[in-house]
Amino acid sequence: MKAITSQRFLTIYSGALTFIFVVMAFAAFSSMNSSQAFDEITVRRINVVEPDGTLRMVISDHAKFPGIIIRGKEQPFARPVYLILM
Repeated sequence: MKAITSQRFLTIYSGALTFIFVVMAFAAFSSMNSSQAFDEITVRRINVVEPDGTLRMVISDHAKFPGIIIRGKEQPFARPVYLILM
């Protein structure tokens, strides 16, 4: 009798865990295609890249800015520091 109840418990338990896993996976992957809007974000560097990974634009401060890219390779480049007063 005890073996039947433990087998039934394991069947119900595994079914419940499978159901919870499917619900969580569906919830995680259903929101991947939605765009997000932010009021404010704080970043140090933003890389804009093509679908193939080619770097097209960098928005950053002086310390994080990349060097010159020649034939797909980054070369070091010392940039002068400018001060803009507003």
